[in-house]
Order: sequence, then C-alpha cells, then structure tokens
Amino acid sequence: YKEAKSYRLPTISGTFNGQRNIDLATTPLPAEIFGGEPGQTINTQFGQEYNYNAGITIYKEVFNREAILQKEIALLNTELQEVSKQQYEDLLTEKVSLYYYTALIAKRAIEIGEQDLESAKSIQELTDQKFQEGIIDVITLNNSKINYNSVKQSLNANKQQELQSLIELKILFGMQSADTLTLSGTFDYFLPEVVAYEQLSRNLQIESASLQLKQADTQVKVSQSSLLPTLNLNNYVGRQQFRNDFGLSFSGDSWTNYSYMSLNLSIPIFSGFNNRRNIKVSKLNQQASMNDKTKAELNATLADHQLIESYRLSLDDAKSTLETYRLYEENQQLTFQKYEEGLISLDSYLKVFEDYIKAENTYLNSMSKVYTYYSQLIPRI
Repeated sequence: YKEAKSYRLPTISGTFNGQRNIDLATTPLPAEIFGGEPGQTINTQFGQEYNYNAGITIYKEVFNREAILQKEIALLNTELQEVSKQQYEDLLTEKVSLYYYTALIAKRAIEIGEQDLESAKSIQELTDQKFQEGIIDVITLNNSKINYNSVKQSLNANKQQELQSLIELKILFGMQSADTLTLSGTFDYFLPEVVAYEQLSRNLQIESASLQLKQADTQVKVSQSSLLPTLNLNNYVGRQQFRNDFGLSFSGDSWTNYSYMSLNLSIPIFSGFNNRRNIKVSKLNQQASMNDKTKAELNATLADHQLIESYRLSLDDAKSTLETYRLYEENQQLTFQKYEEGLISLDSYLKVFEDYIKAENTYLNSMSKVYTYYSQLIPRI
C-alpha cells in the first residue's frame, strides 16, 4: 500500500553523463553566413570531442488516474489480509476451544470410568467366587468378564482421547513434546449458555466477499482509466562541460548552466482494442464477484442459522441424556443394594449395570457434540 501511495511523491535522481563524439554531426548552413554565394550551403560540424553533463532530474506525475486507483486496490488488499488474519485467528480459537473441552470431558470420563472399572472388577471377583461355589453358571461368569472388559476398553479410549487432545493443544501453542501441559479447568455436568442468532458477530466470509467485490469495482475503474490522458512534469537542473581532450575539470569556470522543464500530456488514441477488452473482462469479473458476494451472504446466513439450531438441539439432547444418566446411576446403586441383600440375581444386576454404562457413554457423547458446536460459536460471541 505504501508503495502504491508513493506515486504522489516526485522522483528525484542525480545524473552524470560523459560522451565522446567520434564523428560530429554534419549540419548544412547557408554559405552566405561564411561569405559564400547566396543560395548555396556549406556542410559544417559543431561541437567538441568530449562533453559532460551533471545535474538533478525531478519527475512528477501530475495526473494519473490509474495510479490513484492502484492505491485504492492496495488499501483493499491490506483490509482483505486483515480479514484473512482474523479468520485464521478465529479458526485457532475454535480449535483450541474444541480440544480444551474435549480434554476436560475425557478427563471427567476417565474419573467416572475408573470408578466403573472398580465396580466391574468387584462384580467379576464376586461372580468368580459364586461360580466356584456352584451358585451360578458359566454364562453369568462370562458376562461379568465381558462387562469388565467393556468398561476397561471404554476407559482406555477416554485416556487416548485426553492424550490426543493435549497433543493437539501443544501443537497449537507451539510447545515441545517434552513440555508439560496441565489443564486447570474441571468439568462436572456443566452446560454452556444458550446462544441466539442475534448474538453472532458478522460472518467474515461475507466481509471477505464484500472486499473482493470492492476490488472488482475498483478494477473496472482502473481498466477504464486507460482511456484517460496522463500528465507528467519533468524538470532538469544541471551543468555541462565541453572539452577537446579526455580530461575533466572541476573548476566552476569550466561548466555552463543547462536546465530545462518539460510537460508531457499523453492521450491514448488506439491500442489495438486491448483497453476495451480489458474493460470488458473487468466488468465480467465484477459480475462474478457480485454473484460470489450474494452466494456468500446466503450460505453464511443459512450456515449460521443451522449452527445455532444444531447447538440448541444438542443442548436439549445433553440435558435429557444427563437426566437419563443420573437415573441409570441411581438405579445401578439401588440394584446393587438389592443384589447384596439377595433380592435379585446377578444377571439382573449386570443388565442394569450395562444399561448404566450405555447411558454414561451416551451422555458423554452428547456433551462432546455440545462443545463441538459451542467451540465454533466462541469466536463469534
């Protein structure tokens, strides 16, 4: 942008030129100047073998519509880069939020899973004892082992999920593999707040499309400016020296002043229809940019509404699965008491325990879905 804006400033350059005239130019002059007969000419040569020029040239564009518009395009480019930068920062915020909440949910799932594993282990040991006593059959024993293995596999999966999330966070934070990353947050059945569509900030996709349309509009003006004249001012201030030998004198008497100023007006007349073709192409690009902006506005609006609605539904679903999970947790505890009192069989308890584990996994999955949507909303609210 600064480069494009520099057209407003003059260009100043110092010059030095040395020239040796091997053959001086021949100029025919009237012979009567030298005492000859009128009507005749004499070929003459003027000049000296060596001449030197030293001075300063100042060049200024007085009027150049295309240069003015190029400055506007450069400014739009900087604004577009700022939008791209903001989009990237929003993406980083979304990823950090997603992996942060995923790690916290996995951490909470590990805590619950370790408790479940202890319960499953106790059940398996009790089942094995009763099998040795001949109270239960091998099918019930196998079911208790299957139940234990399922709980253990789920626990390992959550540990892997937490580890993967921490690794992704280290990558986003630019940390080394040997660095320690500890999450201070806790997750205990917490649900984020409801977000309304009106709370969302302007979609950057629309902002980017709007700037690209402005660029296309300006580019049309640039192509049209090729039909306009340009006006340039050139000023030279210097001195010159003529000599018959190769030497160069720095004495002030050896130099004579030589300065001039020129004003150049250039009017385009015919360029092989290139200018008109460029105007036509730029207008086609302008129309395409208008279509892209309309499409971006439509898609962004639909995507935002879909995101808000999906987030709202996921919140409702999470609330239901949380209530269901707590009911199954209560049932599991009450059923275990009945089993210890001998009121129900081990098979009946294992069935309730399996339902409890399924409800727990369903709840944790619904929470992951909630925070997946919420992470997308965080940069916008």
